[in-house]
This record gives sequence, structure tokens and C-alpha cells, in this order.
Amino acid sequence: MPRAFRISRRQVLLGGAALIARGIVPVRRAIAGPILARSASFPTGVLAGDPRGRGITLLTRVEDVVDGTHVGLVVAADPGFGRVLVQRLVPIPAATAGISRIPLRSRDLRPGETYWYRFFTRTNESAIGRFRTLRSADADGPVRFAYFSCQAWQAGYFTAHAALAAEPDLDLAMSIGDYIYELTDDTGPPERVDTIGHDHDGFAQTFEDYRAKYRLYQTDANLQSMHAAHSFMALWDNHELADDSPGHLQGRPILVPLAERMENGRRAFWEALPVERAHNDRMGLYRTIRLGTHAELFLLDTHSYAEEPGRYNTYLGARQLRWLIDGLVRSTATWKLIASTTVMMGTDLTPGNPINLNQWDGYPEERRQLMSAILGLGITGVAVLSGDLHTMIAGQVTTTGRADGTPAAVDFTSGAITSNGLIEMLGADPSAAPALEAAGLRTNPHMAFLDLLAKGYGVVEADRSELRITYRSPRSVLTPQSDTYDRVHFRMSPEAPVVHVG
Repeated sequence: MPRAFRISRRQVLLGGAALIARGIVPVRRAIAGPILARSASFPTGVLAGDPRGRGITLLTRVEDVVDGTHVGLVVAADPGFGRVLVQRLVPIPAATAGISRIPLRSRDLRPGETYWYRFFTRTNESAIGRFRTLRSADADGPVRFAYFSCQAWQAGYFTAHAALAAEPDLDLAMSIGDYIYELTDDTGPPERVDTIGHDHDGFAQTFEDYRAKYRLYQTDANLQSMHAAHSFMALWDNHELADDSPGHLQGRPILVPLAERMENGRRAFWEALPVERAHNDRMGLYRTIRLGTHAELFLLDTHSYAEEPGRYNTYLGARQLRWLIDGLVRSTATWKLIASTTVMMGTDLTPGNPINLNQWDGYPEERRQLMSAILGLGITGVAVLSGDLHTMIAGQVTTTGRADGTPAAVDFTSGAITSNGLIEMLGADPSAAPALEAAGLRTNPHMAFLDLLAKGYGVVEADRSELRITYRSPRSVLTPQSDTYDRVHFRMSPEAPVVHVG
């Protein structure tokens, strides 16, 4: 991890600079000497993530550097940068292809507060970003955050992120999987073409290919706006890593073995996103995030320990499953929210015939163990936030996954930012969606809601008496800007795992 350097008081005084309103920040003049780059570009904007009570990780990509070896960073308590709290010099390391990051910790930052920041050189600045630190564990106010998944570049513009960037008063925004796609055949606007890879077909295999994926995706202006607006957290699903499941590669030549591709994906994830490794295990992904008295997030790693589905085997691995159950038991939060990259409730195409075994349906015994523990230990207020299926769903999670089991939790699957859904993949007329949705609800009576067409994200609001989920959807992802509307609202009380629609 690159080491950041504190700007001394003497350097500031020598520069004689003062920060002025409207985000025009001539603080670069406050730094003497050639260590600060004379100029550079910031082509993928600014990112803030992995928030703490008195800290955050800040990141930017620096290109076209002229002179110098560092960029400057300034953090303020107001958007006009009139109350500067932190100033740093941050290295521009060659080893990370120009990604400058700093896991910032400061006593000047307070829990649950909003701050503004930007990077700069001697002659230019990055965009202004905003972040919120984590509220303290005893903060009693309502919690509000957003989650999303599945943003294939070729499938469309990240239109939903324009609305997500404008969401007010979020504790954080969270990607629960498929932030990038190592390979996708999704189709959308003709100009959204991914040519990364040996055959220019969008198939990432080498570490440099995965790096290029993040560079490409983060050039989207709406995604940049979302990152600039909110503290961020992320999980990897299969497409940040690699997927050799039947039919996925469609005959493409494999130049790099699967295990190496997965490791390349992990390296690129840790490099390109403002997320720090946790200390639970060697992979460093799964963890908890406490959001005051009313919500605790349990972020899962569903790919590092998963074995081939279809018979009794493991999805989370024994250590992670034990960690999850123990954490749910110990949690004093009103709501225990499990961020699972894949859908936990059963999703059958026909009765007893799962749509996809590469989710919890492929690991029914481990799901039964988890749901039985929730029931047997009297754990209340458990909800799952999931993605992956490119479909908006809400329903109960039972001991069997289906209506013949005992409900223990509720699953809210928020759909996709862009990725093609069942209707698009089948080439079916969208007018067929209502009939297919009605059939899906009949086959899966534990579901309360199903939408095969809508794209978008979920907004979570939690307080002492109620959990509220809203799915928000753009009218179209074929254009960078589109009206966004509330597709559906859900409510749940902590006493019972029941979804109330509307």
C-alpha cells in the first residue's frame, strides 16, 4: 500500500494559498518543490469507499503526468472548501498504473458526517467528491443506503447511476457483484462495444485485461457521478473473477487457466476500487459494516470457497458460514442485512427445476443450515440483499428455499444496472413479460413480486419499526440520460419475515 505524506504547516504558509468557494481550490500553490506533479489528468474521476468512523479510502487514476511524483489531496467540511480539515501528498505509483489511493484516517473526521475532497496538481484539479463516514454504533437515527449489481458495459449506459448519484442522505452505495464483466455477450447501444482481450472480444484473461476493464467501465460519466457522490462498498461476484460454467465461454480459446484468471480478477478488484482487505481470511472480502443501532450489514464472499453445485457441498465454506451465524447471533442491530451476490430464495423455472444452480439453489443444504439457525436461535429482522439474476424479485427465504419450507428471512433482488434479462436473452417480445411474470409467481408462491424487464437499483431505509425497500428504475438504458421512477415499494417488520408490497 503506497504511503501518503502529510503536507507540513510550513509548506502551506510558504504557498500563501487560501481555499475559496465554489470548489475552485488553488491549494496546489501551497506546496513548494517539484514533488507535486505540475499537471496530470484524472480520467476516471474520484472514488471514496470502505468508510470508517474516522476514515475512508480515497482513490483516483492519474494519467498524463508532467513532472513530479505525487498529487495533492484536500478534504474539507464544506463543499466550498472553506474549512479544510486534511491535506496530504499521495504518491503516483507506477506499479498500479497510476492509481493513487490513500486509506485516510484522521481525528479531524467525525462519525456519520459528510465531507468533500479532491485531488490536485500544481496547475489542475480532479472533480470534487463527497463521502460520509460511518455513523457510530449507538447512533439511533434512520439508516438509508443503496445497492446495485450487474452493469455490463455492452448492454447499455449506466443511466441508473445518474439517479443514484442524486439520491439524498445515503450512508453508502454498494455494488453487490458484477461491477465489471470479464466476458459478456450482452447487446445494447452500437457504440457500447468492449474490445478488451486477446481476440478483442471482451474476454479478460490477463491481469492487464482486467485492469483495462475497470478503466473502461469507470469512463462512464454516470458511474463517475455516483462515485463522486457517495461512500462506496463492493463485493465480487463471478464476473469480477472468472466463470467457466457450461455455456459461458461459448468456444472462446482459453489462454490463461481458470485459477490464474480468478486471481487476476481479485488483484484488479483490490487495485481499482476503494475497498481495503478485511482480516477475516486470506481473501479479505467478507466482513460486517455496522450502521448505527438499526442496521448491520453482513457482506458475503460466495465465490472463493464454492464447490461445484448439484450435490451437498459448500458455498460459503465452513469458516465463513460459522462467522455469519455467529455474527447474526451477536448482532444487536434491529436489522441484520445479508449482502449476497446471488439470490438466496428458490427460483424455479418449473416446480423443482431451478433456473440457476450457480446461486443458493445449488447449495440447498447450506441454505437449510443457515435458515434453521436463524429460526432455532430466534434471530429476528433478517433480510437478504441480492442480485445476479438481472430481475427484480422479492420473496421469502425458507428452509427449503421454496413455499414448502419454513420462512426465516426475506430476499430483495434489485435487478441489474444494464445487463440483459431473460426477455432480452431469449429475444422475446417485451409484451410477453406480464404472462411470464404471472407464471413465475405461480411456480414460486414464496415470491411476492417479480419484474423481468425493469433495470435499476434498490434503496434501503431502516429504523426501529420497519425496513423499507424501493426499487428505482430508469425508463431506458439505451441513452445516458433517462427519467427514473419508483418501480415498487416494500415494507417489512422485524417480527416476521413477510414482504408487504406497496
